[in-house]
Amino acid sequence: MSTAPTLVIMAAGAARRYGGLKQLAPVGPDGQAIMEYSIYDAVRAGFGKVVLVVRREFESTFCESFVDRARGRVDIAFAFQEPDAYVPAGLELPERPKPWGTAHAVLCAKPEVAGPMAVINADDFYGPSALAAIGEFLGALATDDTTSAAMVGYSLSNTLSDHGTVNRGVCEVSDAGQLLNVVERFEIGRAGDAAQFQDPDQGAQPLPLDTVVSMNLWGYPPAMLEMLEERFANFLAAQPDASTEYELPTVTKQLMADGKLTVRVLPTDERWCGMTYQDDLPIAQARLDELVTAGVYPELLW
Repeated sequence: MSTAPTLVIMAAGAARRYGGLKQLAPVGPDGQAIMEYSIYDAVRAGFGKVVLVVRREFESTFCESFVDRARGRVDIAFAFQEPDAYVPAGLELPERPKPWGTAHAVLCAKPEVAGPMAVINADDFYGPSALAAIGEFLGALATDDTTSAAMVGYSLSNTLSDHGTVNRGVCEVSDAGQLLNVVERFEIGRAGDAAQFQDPDQGAQPLPLDTVVSMNLWGYPPAMLEMLEERFANFLAAQPDASTEYELPTVTKQLMADGKLTVRVLPTDERWCGMTYQDDLPIAQARLDELVTAGVYPELLW
């Protein structure tokens, strides 16, 4: 059996649509950030460590907000996503003011991860059963398993925002529950009793509300980090322009196509809430208040 899994939290985003440091926006009754609930759920699900991938200048802010208190419950480490991290020496690249995307963020956590890992966004609420499902999957991985991965699949209807459109990874899933493909759809919003997305060529296109979507809750074997590093070097060798990003869903799909990964979809009925827009804050606060009142979470987490 594998060692206790690590939870990698991607918290270095710029939050252009939200404005401000949405990763630490107060949603809980005592001002807790959304990621604190994910950490709490991960501890309950058997995770042994948390790695926060942040911008270096915000380390002290995270510590003051909750990390110093939460470290009494779980091992928490920082990793810093910087543009030159894991860039091969001597490689000439265009000047880039920001890091290289979500796969690069996970790669930056490599020194702090020693076993299987789950990956989440800092500003998404996933729900306790979702973290429990991915924790159970990772906890059952054999130590020599290099190919088995998982993704928690949400119903689109449980992930929409009432204050604007969202982008989602729309999933194609086999009858056996294996992920076949993920296609990014943009500007998804409600449209009567269904939803629709904007296709760049065909305009508005319908999308059923029960469509399975990815919210970037992934589980990977330890070998994933080596594969991310190897493919990052290849990605950079192709001389990407300054706006191109090294994205986790894209790399995962490439590894699936190459026979390096098989991804099991773990369905969940959890209801997503997140911080895409400023107007999402009171909705997230109401959702967490509801869960605290129901006894799912204590009022004080740490």
